[in-house]
Amino acid sequence: MHSGPSLDTSLAFGVSVGPVWAARAARAVRTSPRTALFRRARRIHLPVQPRSFPPSTRPPFSTRLGAARLHCAWQAPAVQAEWVGREQTHQFRIYFRTADENRGGMNDAEDAAGRISPWHDIALFADESQLLLNYVNEIPKGTTAKMEIATGEKWNPLKQDIKNGQLRHYAYGPSLVNYGALPQTWEDPAVLNPDTQCGGDNDPVDVIEIGSETLPMGAVVSVKPIGMLALIDGGETDWKLLAIRADDPRAKAMRSVADMERHFPGLLHQVRDWFRLYKTAEGKAENTYGFHGEALDVQMAMRIVRETHESWRRLKSGERRNEEALALE
Repeated sequence: MHSGPSLDTSLAFGVSVGPVWAARAARAVRTSPRTALFRRARRIHLPVQPRSFPPSTRPPFSTRLGAARLHCAWQAPAVQAEWVGREQTHQFRIYFRTADENRGGMNDAEDAAGRISPWHDIALFADESQLLLNYVNEIPKGTTAKMEIATGEKWNPLKQDIKNGQLRHYAYGPSLVNYGALPQTWEDPAVLNPDTQCGGDNDPVDVIEIGSETLPMGAVVSVKPIGMLALIDGGETDWKLLAIRADDPRAKAMRSVADMERHFPGLLHQVRDWFRLYKTAEGKAENTYGFHGEALDVQMAMRIVRETHESWRRLKSGERRNEEALALE
């Protein structure tokens, strides 16, 4: 039995980061008063309850620079979302870092140096043996702000998309689901998919998270894949992974698209129509789907996830030239 939080590179949420950040996190664990509290609780066999957020787009716990600690099994080092600037402005960003309770004395330059990229530094798999993936939430269920990982900016923070100088919102209506991306994936525009006959959309793989809880912007959680939709948007393949948060009460029963239909009746049809039609509210044409709009099974979905992971690896390693000027450091 462990006497406290693990000190390897797998932090809370099952998120894996590099050894430098793990060492920094380990120091924080050893010196944190919460670690001692955790150990005392385990000795007297008291459960340490998870801390969860109410349905809100912004977590309630914050520190300097608006760094919002995401919920985890205990208050040990984890991935932390750092809110910088005011929401609904061009300057608003959500940066990511490994949580460190001892960074109160750092100056701004040292503080910024602790950041990590949600695209490059969070592992794709939370637990590969269990087929659990890490997921970065960009757009909470029930909201309209078009948040996205800024693939062209250093550290790849979340920001609100801008078009013609205006902050973008879904004109069609609020998102039906939590919506975000898989880290360490990339849909290469130079690779023509034989099934859709289109190249990738130059972004990480999108995730439609159907769980019951509304996740805040910047939440990093483990998800269980269910299937995949092959959206074709503007002549580009835009894969949409159907997934459910791993600790959702219905996650254990979700092994297929058929299970999704059984436990969330009508949701697949609603989501499929939403993504097909949402751009019509801006005067644009409907999107289309590959595979006649059918949702692909888990095996096919994971094949696509692994292919896009390999595309990301080739881009990050320099095997594939960075013609798109993406931020890879």
